[in-house]
Amino acid sequence: MTADVKTVLAAVPDPLVAAGSDAVLSALADAHARRMRAEEEIRLLLAYGRQFVYPHPYTLGELASAAGMSVSGVRTAYGPQDVAKVAAATGLEPVPSEVEES
Repeated sequence: MTADVKTVLAAVPDPLVAAGSDAVLSALADAHARRMRAEEEIRLLLAYGRQFVYPHPYTLGELASAAGMSVSGVRTAYGPQDVAKVAAATGLEPVPSEVEES
């Protein structure tokens, strides 16, 4: 599973930040790019934890606690495109989910 997590994180591209002459604007743009990358990492890890871990996917509560989110936030944080990105990065197929648990 550790190798899969590393593969998922490697699928997140490094943001390109345009270097500017204004230090404040450049620093803000860089911070924004880091935040966007972190948000994508979180979405992909949530998708992996819910859709690709078998036989016991992580519960919404476990993931919410680790991500500092609510259960409903985890439920809606990732979408089909994130699941597809994890599948492409790892070569794994998502496990069919029967019932959402919290």
